[in-house]
Amino acid sequence: MKIGELAKQSGTAASTIRYYESIGLLPAGVRSSNGYRQYTANSIEQLKIIKFAQSLGFSLEEIPSLRKPNEELEHNAIIERLKQKQHEANALIKQLQRKSERIGSLITLLDTSWSNGGCIGDEKINELLNELEY
Repeated sequence: MKIGELAKQSGTAASTIRYYESIGLLPAGVRSSNGYRQYTANSIEQLKIIKFAQSLGFSLEEIPSLRKPNEELEHNAIIERLKQKQHEANALIKQLQRKSERIGSLITLLDTSWSNGGCIGDEKINELLNELEY
């Protein structure tokens, strides 16, 4: 199949496929006599694996380390990297939870103040801004 068909079947832009080839993440398609790159069903599977790895938080630079030189999956490396990604996701969840709590507190403070016709002064706003973690 040509690159356009590979792009359509895999849901990956042709320019992205060419980029993956240029960085060695995807083997280059074999050129036919007419000069077009030809790909196989295996190319679709490889693109699916790349997309799946990215959805788990793996960077393009990390993906090659998930395979052995003979192209078999590196099971121990995958498990260790997944544990690391899980730890990173949990830390992000905690950070977002704290942010949500701060926003909720601010909503309550502002709503209470404004519903009573009050206004929060610059000193209180500066204090709240200094508490925020960016």
